[in-house]
Amino acid sequence: MKEVLSTSNMAYCDKMTIANSTPSVVLMQRAGKAIFDNHDWKGKIYIIAGKGNNGGDGFALADIMSDKGIYPYIYMTDKDISSDSSYFYDRLKAKKFENVFDIEKCDYDADIIVDCIFGTGFKGQPKDKYIDIIKNINKSRAYKISADIPSGLDGDNGLYKYCVKADKTISMQFAKSGLYLNYGKDMTGELIVADIGIDLYKEEYKLVERQDISKFFPKRKNNTHKGSYGKSGILGACDNYVGAVKLANMGLCALRSGGGLNVLIIPKSLKNIYQGIVQESTVFAMSDNDGFMVFDKEKIDEALKGVDCLAIGMGIGNHYEENIKIIEYIIKNFEIDILIDADGLNALSINPDILKQSKARIVLTPHVKEMSRLCKTSVDEVLANPIKTAKDFATEYKVKVLLKGSTTVVTDGREVYLVANGGAELSKGGSGDTLSGVILGLMSQGVGLLQSAYAGAYITAFVAKNLAKEYSEYGVLPSDVAKAVAFYSKKDFE
Repeated sequence: MKEVLSTSNMAYCDKMTIANSTPSVVLMQRAGKAIFDNHDWKGKIYIIAGKGNNGGDGFALADIMSDKGIYPYIYMTDKDISSDSSYFYDRLKAKKFENVFDIEKCDYDADIIVDCIFGTGFKGQPKDKYIDIIKNINKSRAYKISADIPSGLDGDNGLYKYCVKADKTISMQFAKSGLYLNYGKDMTGELIVADIGIDLYKEEYKLVERQDISKFFPKRKNNTHKGSYGKSGILGACDNYVGAVKLANMGLCALRSGGGLNVLIIPKSLKNIYQGIVQESTVFAMSDNDGFMVFDKEKIDEALKGVDCLAIGMGIGNHYEENIKIIEYIIKNFEIDILIDADGLNALSINPDILKQSKARIVLTPHVKEMSRLCKTSVDEVLANPIKTAKDFATEYKVKVLLKGSTTVVTDGREVYLVANGGAELSKGGSGDTLSGVILGLMSQGVGLLQSAYAGAYITAFVAKNLAKEYSEYGVLPSDVAKAVAFYSKKDFE
């Protein structure tokens, strides 16, 4: 796993490295070299340098280029620049380097534009002339390279008002969370994290990578049976949403990702529908009313006999008063691993405090709107602080949270894992149901909830991304993903 930092932690690590070992101008020189080493510099090159140290990276880059016989054009957004930037500016002047101009003279007609306007500490939105500069960069035909972060992008949450759309971003030492969250991946382009010698003084977030997943596919012994790999249950469905549980179970998603036994717990009136499509799983019929499940203590006790882990909520419908009774009874009386998703989360938002009385170990898998309902806050507030929102909720209610997004956030309130390999191919109704099935299959093998959540998210996205090579991101269906999970094994993640 790679380290990912908030902007405040990045600033702290930078400050401590300067204080303890490495002068700031040395780090700036290394940043310039990192940019130089990570591109093939051909054609007309413009460096647009801001007044802060991000602009200094541009001056350091030009200093290195000039020693290699490459002479870029530097366009300064401001006359007043930082002291470290001045060091490299003065070096260029001492070499009789003359290609330094005010930004007003820039025509943006270059083969390569290096964006060195704002650094990771930028917050809010650009103002006045900077808006025009960013717009002109984005209109340019040039290949666009951002130093550390695309200018205008919030380094913590990946939101922006005006932002350079980079083809490549070279992030110094550690990636910042904003490069992955919300619009970060769309604006960053190819991301390269370059080692420039900044020490890590405080760990923060972990980026999940492919090789981190192989351990969840241990070689199985021959002398085992179906009971060796756990019994899972999927409780959901209603007359209006039959497909959700089908997807979670499709291709026996829970079984195909590792589980041994699975039971579908569905409304009695839908029993014939599921018996017609289910082969490997068993079906348990719950009391219902007009196709919606109703609370029945005896039926729940019977349905959950021997179940090690349970997913609740897929397609269960909007009869929230009954649903919350079912959820409350289960979490208070069964000491098992439980995943709550979809309308299970919407029911839970009526009274999330019941989580504080749970005997069960719980992972919640909301998307942003569901998270906002659980937290009694707005979607915009969740998007502005997705990691903090998930961490705070997990801490208060002693649960694990998987917050879905362009990058998925998984946390227990202490550790934070970012799963960034998802894409538009998963932006379809039903993808969450498939994800729940994959996570449930891992849970049923005894994998911890936090690990099941981040591994399940990575596996689901990995499978979908590979299917997109055949079907395109438009054509991949959640049912394709559910079926294809069966064809991946340990070797695919090594």
